[in-house]
Amino acid sequence: MKKFCINLLCMFVPSRKKRSKIRKKFIQKSTPKHIQNYIDETNNNIENKFNTLLNNLDNIAFDLKQYINRNTEKKLSTAFLHQKTFTKFKGINTGKDIVILATGPSLNNFKPIKNAIYIGVNTAYLYKKVKLDYFFIQDFSSLHNHIQNINEYTGNNCEKFYGLTTEFDSQWNRVVPESHSISAKALRYRTDWENDIKTFQCKFAYDISTQPLGCFGSVVFPALQFALWTNPKRIYIVGCDCSNTGHFDKSKSDNLSYLIEPWKKFKEFVQIYYPETEIISVNPVGLRGLFTDIDQKGKK
Repeated sequence: MKKFCINLLCMFVPSRKKRSKIRKKFIQKSTPKHIQNYIDETNNNIENKFNTLLNNLDNIAFDLKQYINRNTEKKLSTAFLHQKTFTKFKGINTGKDIVILATGPSLNNFKPIKNAIYIGVNTAYLYKKVKLDYFFIQDFSSLHNHIQNINEYTGNNCEKFYGLTTEFDSQWNRVVPESHSISAKALRYRTDWENDIKTFQCKFAYDISTQPLGCFGSVVFPALQFALWTNPKRIYIVGCDCSNTGHFDKSKSDNLSYLIEPWKKFKEFVQIYYPETEIISVNPVGLRGLFTDIDQKGKK
């Protein structure tokens, strides 16, 4: 009732600021001290929480502005970069067969396919039974002991592609230094990797002349997107074991079974955008049953 009377009295005060001041004064006089202390404490807590919320919103707005600026810059620079890197390769392998050489143990059972175009990744340059036509790397942290040999590798007039995949990632530094790219006369490309953004999801690129290449945590996927861009009749997948059994050269690896899900997305992507290109798994392990399978082990 007291509060009602105070509000009624304050209705006749024209200034909002004065009304608030009078209302507070009357309430303080009419309220027992212990209750007023509780009210004041509660008001202070609310005010502090509100100020904290405002500060958090300011930080979020700042981070969002930075991300928008960074994303805009990245998309524009990627388009310019990829126009230079990939445009000339569009449809260049129409009607041909391409073999993607990854480095799983099943590579040791591979019997080379004649007249095919060979695309290698990571340490596939060590496989001596074929000469690579194209070569992709993007993780300098795992290849720094090989980089000089990769720079000097010639293969079959091998065209090299060195990826930019963690430029804006605070946790990793895997970018192949520009000095090595210059030494190898490698073309640069950019992936869509954004580990700092919790809700980010990789996507396969249809137009690699303007879009970043879908990474999914493996260089084999950028190599595959390039292979599709050249429009082959068939793509043979070799050494993509998606397992924890190491590499063909006996070196260790992490458990790569998590890559099976991106491979399923790749299958869907191919069915939509490149339905005329057949995907074939050679000596498959983790990918068995996903594409057309060919087992060469034991065959001459």
